[in-house]
Amino acid sequence: MATATANAQAIKDFFDRYSQDERFDYVSLGKEMIGLAGVFGGADTTAMNTLDRISGMRILTLTDGFDDSLMQDVRREAESLVTNSDFDTLAEVRSGSERVNVYRRTANEGDDDLLVVTQDDAELTLIWIQGKLSAEELMGMMQ
Repeated sequence: MATATANAQAIKDFFDRYSQDERFDYVSLGKEMIGLAGVFGGADTTAMNTLDRISGMRILTLTDGFDDSLMQDVRREAESLVTNSDFDTLAEVRSGSERVNVYRRTANEGDDDLLVVTQDDAELTLIWIQGKLSAEELMGMMQ
């Protein structure tokens, strides 16, 4: 239990730190906003059921125009966070300079963390989704 709590705190601390950094764009969505997005986005019943199981989403984006070393440092820190916080790799894709990594961690009581890290020459984006989602639902979100 203590390890799961420490792991959850580590990813929260990572997002909290960079959410305050002016070089990053930051979005945080609570459960209600995610549900509204599905309603106004015309999501079907299956998609709405999946969205209803998401409790929060946080997105950090670093765009070109900053020192490339910052992008690489943040990517390495995210990879270390994944390794040290018991995430499993769901998918790893590289096409040219574009990389996409999808990680999942199941915490207590079926709570899941999904971390999607995308990077190309101009942008690094980290998406953290929290909820109670099956592997099938998680992969369905990625399609």
